[in-house]
Amino acid sequence: MNNLVERIFDVVEGLNRETYHGFVFLNEQHSLMEEQSKLLDEEFDSWTIVSVPAHGLSLAEQKEIAQKVGNKVGAIDYSEGIDVTFVFASPVPFLLKEMSVNSKQDGTFGMDYLYDVRVFHNDKRDKKELPNGKVIFTVAKEGWQLV
Repeated sequence: MNNLVERIFDVVEGLNRETYHGFVFLNEQHSLMEEQSKLLDEEFDSWTIVSVPAHGLSLAEQKEIAQKVGNKVGAIDYSEGIDVTFVFASPVPFLLKEMSVNSKQDGTFGMDYLYDVRVFHNDKRDKKELPNGKVIFTVAKEGWQLV
């Protein structure tokens, strides 16, 4: 089984009752900004970084992760009060799409969600001029939202 799947399974098995836990998908070459970590601390009782390899994940690996993790989290007995959210801090587009689609199920009163999928967003950009005179814009360190 994929190492990412095994890591998530291990954490899910160890979650205590009444826990709101976040799994943060982050490229192993990236790091969270201080404001992002603070948002995670404020939002969740606990959270775990799920390191995505720098070389990425194949389509087959992403399908496996989405299916196995979705099934595992979807099988949690919600009477235990365990709530799981998947947060994408680094882009893994197909996995993000699959996790989002698989999070929904038809419920008695409309659409129910097995788990939530969220992303970090920042509208602010910092303008920087390079030594060669070229101007670039980078995402600001402040202004992050968890949406």
